[in-house]
Amino acid sequence: MISEKIKKLKIPKQTLTYITICLTGLLMIVLVGIVPNSISLANLDRKISNVKVRLEEQDKLHSVYQLLGKNAQQRLAMVLPFPAKDKLSRKLIDLFPTTFRDISKKAGMDVISISPDLDSLSDNSKFLIINAVIRGDFFNFRKLLINLGEVAYSESVEEIQIQQNQDTMEFKMKIRLALA
Repeated sequence: MISEKIKKLKIPKQTLTYITICLTGLLMIVLVGIVPNSISLANLDRKISNVKVRLEEQDKLHSVYQLLGKNAQQRLAMVLPFPAKDKLSRKLIDLFPTTFRDISKKAGMDVISISPDLDSLSDNSKFLIINAVIRGDFFNFRKLLINLGEVAYSESVEEIQIQQNQDTMEFKMKIRLALA
């Protein structure tokens, strides 16, 4: 069918051969040169867009990274207090409630009650148990525990009970003090 149309056009056979060779060459140039280049160009564009997205993420996270770095440096500086252990003189037992109130006030907590456990207060006892009830925020309670760790004769916190009220939290504690 095509050969009949070509015969009607009366194009010489040698010209048709040249046209076929040129079209084949042009097709080869397109298939070998242009298509692979456009594919690699599309891949490079995709990689560039991925790098741009990662750069934008890193720009956004840079301030967070700096803040975390500063916090890590501050955290190293903020070491928990570990004073040399000491014992409380029996004559100075009356001063601990005042000391505990000061510690609580410094931490932003309110002392409801503080009293010694009379069962632990014998003549030959090496420890005194203090029952304390305080009220305040949970994060301030953490500060209170850190401040309590600064007391040289504070041996341990034996028990903590936490009760959630409508507006604040109430903490009941048993604190063990070392006695001389």
